[in-house]
Amino acid sequence: MPHFIAECTDNIREQADLPGLFAKVNEALAATGIFPIGGIRSRAHWLDTWQMADGKQDYAFVHMTLKIGAGRSLESRQDVGDMLFA
Repeated sequence: MPHFIAECTDNIREQADLPGLFAKVNEALAATGIFPIGGIRSRAHWLDTWQMADGKQDYAFVHMTLKIGAGRSLESRQDVGDMLFA
């Protein structure tokens, strides 16, 4: 079952449409036919303690991870990654 995880700095909370992103990701993962619909998970972790570069708080980042359980071929995993992160 795939897990899509977004780690986001808290200073972009107002601008980030994570529910919209998760809806698109979940729909795309389901459309592959590789994963059971009930196993698709998306979630966010908001970061309130972080620092980038010189410490200015006007920087921000989103780090996205897709975890896929064992049993999928390398080709399938690459295809899914290419589709999501293209």
